[in-house]
Parts: sequence; structure tokens; C-alpha cells
Amino acid sequence: MSTIEDTSTVIPLGEYADGDFYPGYEPRLESRPFLAEPLAPFTRADEDRFWMRDSQHFAEGITPASMALLEDAQTWGTQYGAEIVGIPPTAGMVNRIAGVHVYLGQCPITSLWQMGARAERFGAFAGPRLADFATYWAGYRAELEAAYTHFDALDVDTMDRAELHAALVDAIAFHRRGWGVHFEVMYLLAANYVALFQLTADLGLETGQIPKWLAGEETAYLQTDEGLWRLAGRARELGVAEALAEPTVEGARAALEATPGGAQWWAELQEFLAVWGQRTDETATMDRPSWAEHPATPLGTIREFLTRPEGHDFAAARREVLAERDRLVDSARAAIADDGDRRRFDEALASNRAANFVWWNEEHNFLIDRRIHLPIRRLTLAVADRLVADGVLDAREDVFFLFRHELLDLLTGGGPADCRSLVTARRDYYDHWSARGGELPPVVGTVPDAVNDPIMTELFGLTPDYFATIKGRQATATLSGFAASRGTVVGTARVVRAAQDIDQVRDGDVLVCGGTTTEWTPVFGLVSGCVTDTGGTLSHTAIIAREYGLPCVVGTGVATSTIRTGDRVRIDGDRGVVEVLG
Repeated sequence: MSTIEDTSTVIPLGEYADGDFYPGYEPRLESRPFLAEPLAPFTRADEDRFWMRDSQHFAEGITPASMALLEDAQTWGTQYGAEIVGIPPTAGMVNRIAGVHVYLGQCPITSLWQMGARAERFGAFAGPRLADFATYWAGYRAELEAAYTHFDALDVDTMDRAELHAALVDAIAFHRRGWGVHFEVMYLLAANYVALFQLTADLGLETGQIPKWLAGEETAYLQTDEGLWRLAGRARELGVAEALAEPTVEGARAALEATPGGAQWWAELQEFLAVWGQRTDETATMDRPSWAEHPATPLGTIREFLTRPEGHDFAAARREVLAERDRLVDSARAAIADDGDRRRFDEALASNRAANFVWWNEEHNFLIDRRIHLPIRRLTLAVADRLVADGVLDAREDVFFLFRHELLDLLTGGGPADCRSLVTARRDYYDHWSARGGELPPVVGTVPDAVNDPIMTELFGLTPDYFATIKGRQATATLSGFAASRGTVVGTARVVRAAQDIDQVRDGDVLVCGGTTTEWTPVFGLVSGCVTDTGGTLSHTAIIAREYGLPCVVGTGVATSTIRTGDRVRIDGDRGVVEVLG
């Protein structure tokens, strides 16, 4: 099966294909891993293909130090995973860069022979792993946790340059390995999910209910949310809520030190961070600290939770989700007249519950997406301290404007001759392009009728309906998308374009955004509903909205370009319709 494209619908690349990129960048083959094709700036040839801007992961753009993290993840990781699993119609995904902004495209396979050969390989690979998914995933979890234990125990302050170089090479190898594991498992689960989807469609059942049949499993991110709500409750009990109104980490810490009970509350926060703080707010982003390093995000979330004294009843919400799950499954089974068809449905559903993509897509983020790069960050900052001491850099944060191979070269006596000037030029370049993020189109190139990569369809929501909306490109008062979570609500829109701006969200807002990832999860305890541009049946937004019982419509294609902050909007999460009331 090949990607079907309508060549009459082209969104030009314009100046984004002029080859503009970070000053002084010289790509090196050994630093650019790929199986199908490498990450690169846009060229005119890319206009013949479809590209989606990944603003939900990289809203502000990406620095040189993060570029290799991105390539390990979305280029190497997807291509490795697709190759190992043998997904027939896709060789994974690949990145293009517009200035500093990240776009994502498919690496399609069009050869009938290759698709047939991969289908044979997929069957042999998938069978035993799906039969005992718990053991399969537990093995990878143990491998990753053992590596974290190793890297966390390194005494980077006592290492010489050779030791730092060796440790950094190890951390890079671990990072790449982790993303290979990530997409191997993701493609396996996505393919199993698609099989259930196709069977459901063949039986005449409602495919939009499939995620609800798989809902209700507890994840690390919901446990994190519960911990943050408990800390908000403890702040009230200890009488320190007013101290937490301070808008900065430093201000809150000082206010707590001057408040009876403040030291106790801060100690409880540190206990929470020891378990849940080894995560960042964005994926593959070197210049963002972890929660444990700088707890601005958890403190900001707790501050907002303090405006909701009634809290959030996680147990009640989960009971409601499970009750709806069981009711919907019973209804689906009752609608299947043939006993053989019902057996096939039961077997496919049981397979997807044992190897549950809805659960795993949230659970794995804490173990991989938000954590896997932290060993590289820690070692990179240790190298930066040496370079500052030697006068090579002016400040440790300047290291984020060096590419991976340049940093490794500096540790072995090579590297750029004038890092200071190079950093200045690259900062200026980053600032220029980052500020232009709001101008960049959400999609560019030749808009297809469909894509055949299951991750792009089920997670990013690149469905035929999405593409039809993009081709229409008309602002309208009524938007359609995927009915992600049931219920109806009327509220005031809050348009948020990047994760670092979620502190703008207020109690009762209707969240409107490009799409959400795990760092947005705490906001779902405040909002009354959610609408996104992208996202499919397995997107983070859809999953968490169901867990919180919030009306939600995803994959509208044009929500952030149609709705403005302050608009009154009506979400119908049962029909997948959003109305802008004015």
C-alpha cells in the first residue's frame, strides 16, 4: 500500500526551503544515524512530499545540542523500530528543519515485494511478543532502569576529560538504544491496535469506541498527578499555601523558609521529586532542566491546584471510566450476531488489553521520552563547566549551542576554533527563528489523502478527515474532529501554543492547542474541556481527557487558527464537533 497524494493541493515551502541553518554547521556522517534517510533542512525537492510541523513536542524550536537528540528519536528511532518490527507500508519517519522548527514526514514503502517480505517478518516477530507482552516489556523496563542506575551513580565532578568523553559516548549510545526500544514497542502495539480497528470496522461497530474499550489502566503520569494534588492538600494542612503563591522557585522557597510548616512541606516536595522528578517538560530537549533540578513546573501546578479546594477524585473518575468501558464492550458484543465473529472480536480485544497501547502510550513516557536524555544533559553540563573554566565558553548554557560532534571534539583537543563567536551567531539565529514560530504553517508540501504509518494516523491523527480539513483551509464557526471523550461543555477558550505557557490556563478554561504531551497532564485537572489541531485515537490528549472525564475533540486541523483566547466555545465530545459561539 502506498501513500495516496493529491498533487493539486500543495502548500509551498517558500523561504523555508532556502537552506537556512545554524551558522558553522558541518554535518558529519557518524553523527547522523538513519536507516532510510537522514534529518536535514528543507530543500525544494521536499515540496513533493507531505510534512507536519511537530509543534506539540517542539513549539519553540530546537537548539544545536538538541538536534542530535531529535535525530536519535524521530529519525533513527522510528526507522529502526519500523525495520525491526517489519511494518509493511512504512520505513519510519524523518525530520526536516525550517529555521529551528521541526517538521515530520513519512518514509513510505511502495514496493509490493518489500511490503510482502516485511509482512512475513512482522508475523514472526509480533506473535510471541504479543502473546506475552508483560514479560517482553518488563525486560526492556529492567534494561532501561539498570542504565539509569549506572548513569545516576557517576561522579561527574571528579572525571577528567577522557573519562567525561567515554561516559558521554556511553550516554549517547544508551539514548539511541532507548529510542530504538521505544519505537520497536510502539510500532508493534500500533499494528496490533490497527488490526482491532480494521476488525471493528468490518463488523460494522463504532471504531471511535476502541480506546474506551481499553481505558482505565493506571499510569505513572496519573500517579504523578495524584502526588501533586496530595502536595496541594498538604500545603493547606500545613498553612503554607500563601507562601506558594510566589511565582518563582526561589521566591517560594524563601517564603516557605519564613513560614511555620514550610520546611516540612519542602521536605515532602523533595520526597516526591526523588520518585517523580527525573523528567523534563519536553522531549529530546537538552536545554530544559528536570523537575528535580528546578521544580518550577510542579510548583506552578500545585499553585493552580490550590485554587480548587475540592480537589480531584481520581478513584471516582477511574470507576466511571471502567464502568463506561464495560458497558461499551457489552454493547459492542451484543451487536455482533455471528458467534464466530464474536469470538474473533473477543480474541482481538483480549490481545489489545494484554498489549494495551492506550496504557503503554502514557506509561512509557515517564521511562523514556521525558527522561532518556537526562544522562547526556548531566554530562554535557559537566563538560560545559570545564569549558567555561578554560575560557572556551562564557557561560555553561552556551554549550546548548554546540552540536554533539563539536562537543565531543572539544573533549579530545579539537572542535571549533572560536566557540564564543559561534555561540553568539547561533543564539541570534535561534532567537530570530524561534520568534517566528507563530508564522510557520502547520503543514507544508503536497497534502495527501492518507498516510500509511500507524503512528502518524493513530497518535498524530493524520486521518483522511484531517487531510480533507487541511485541503479546505477554511475558517468556520463549526469545527469537526475525532470524538475523543464524551460530554458537552460551553466555556471560555484559552489558546496555548507551547507547554511552557500552560501556567496561563485558569480553572474552568477550555484548552485549545496544537496537541498535548505528558507535560500537559496536570492542566487536565483544571480545564473544563479540550480541543486540538492534531491527535488521534491514541493521542495523549484523548487518553487523559477520558481519564479525567472531560469533553474533548482532537484532530480538528484548524482549532488554533480559528479559535481565539476569550471566545465562547461549545464542545460536543460525543459527536466530535466544536462550535465557536463568539
